[in-house]
Amino acid sequence: MLPSCQHFPACGGCQILDLDYSSQLEAKEEELRRHFGDWPTLPISPILPSPSLYGYRHKVQLPFGLEGRGIEWKDMKRKARDSSSPAVLATLGCFAAGSHVVVDQEECLVQDAGLSKAAWAVRDWANAHSVPIYRENSGEGWLRHLLLRKGAGTGEILLGLVTNGPGSGPQNLILDLVERIQKVLTQPSQISETSENAVKDELVGIVQSLNVEKNNVVLGGQEQLLWGRDHLREILGPFRFKVGMSTFFQVNPFQTPRLYDLAVAGLSEKASILDLYSGIGSIALWAAKASRTVLGIEENQASVEIARQAAIENGVENVSFLAADVADALDDLVTGRLTGSGPFDTAIVDPPRKGLEVRIRDSLLKLGLKRIVYVSCFPPTLARDARAMAGQFRLVSLSPVDMFPHTRHIECVAVFEAIEYG
Repeated sequence: MLPSCQHFPACGGCQILDLDYSSQLEAKEEELRRHFGDWPTLPISPILPSPSLYGYRHKVQLPFGLEGRGIEWKDMKRKARDSSSPAVLATLGCFAAGSHVVVDQEECLVQDAGLSKAAWAVRDWANAHSVPIYRENSGEGWLRHLLLRKGAGTGEILLGLVTNGPGSGPQNLILDLVERIQKVLTQPSQISETSENAVKDELVGIVQSLNVEKNNVVLGGQEQLLWGRDHLREILGPFRFKVGMSTFFQVNPFQTPRLYDLAVAGLSEKASILDLYSGIGSIALWAAKASRTVLGIEENQASVEIARQAAIENGVENVSFLAADVADALDDLVTGRLTGSGPFDTAIVDPPRKGLEVRIRDSLLKLGLKRIVYVSCFPPTLARDARAMAGQFRLVSLSPVDMFPHTRHIECVAVFEAIEYG
């Protein structure tokens, strides 16, 4: 029997919860073949199933909304508050599919249970203190988004409040928020497949992200620490990392090592590697043992500092990191302005959904690389880039990985080989 969620299908978080898991994987494989129809002989591996189907999301990003006393009013909420409670309450959850209407979350099958409890405690705190909720149409209000991250290997939780500027913020109410979250984290949860050997959940920090822009970007450019520390500690495979609020880290920690293993399997022995969009260095450290040298290039200075520290703390000596725009750094490599690095025979790229920028693609074609390992979170842009590089690089394998069960998202690792070396 398929699991049920009271918010499906209205919630935009899960799109294919009504399919059994084998059917989900078949649908994703068929979708991938559709995007790569131009390569009829391309070996496409069977999609790698996620070892955890529920509670796998260890990063939760939810918008706040408002709910009046109309048809959507929840009896359980009305009864939980006295008659003086406001006529409009804060809501928290995913947007409804195809809209910016917040589906107020009462349950979620894919979020880590501890993060769900913490999220709902934040919503109760906001309502208890009538914290002003941001309204998209007018730009008024204060509390915009909630971001939560958890270290699967440590149980440490980092909480981010995205606000419409500092305003008349609730700094005086932060201790109450901490107490509420600490209380719910000690309450037992229904045991799930991901929680049998779980470490104890612990709130370690609250960070405020200031975002005064009227756009769809969640995090702002300025952060300030409200309580605790500004990072959590995570253990992934043999490595330890510090993860901040704005640094990139894979959402599904149970599947991430298998994704990285596939990426490393696509490398030639003792390669000299460029790791582009290197983030906090997780792939670079994973690849270091099988490589001669690795240079990670990442624009986010904070992520680069974390990556350098991770290399030192994990005793990995053949990796280095450069804080620079990826396109600019590659231009400098091509022209020889970036000295003391290379030559490189392999690139690992892990771009955002938009894929590789034209400048980056063009530079990769000029570096004399023998191989490119491309980690993609969006097959259409991977296929586009593969077509653009077809004159010099042959797409030799494609390995899909299911990082997000019950959604349509597909992650995959593609391996390209230079035609002149093939």
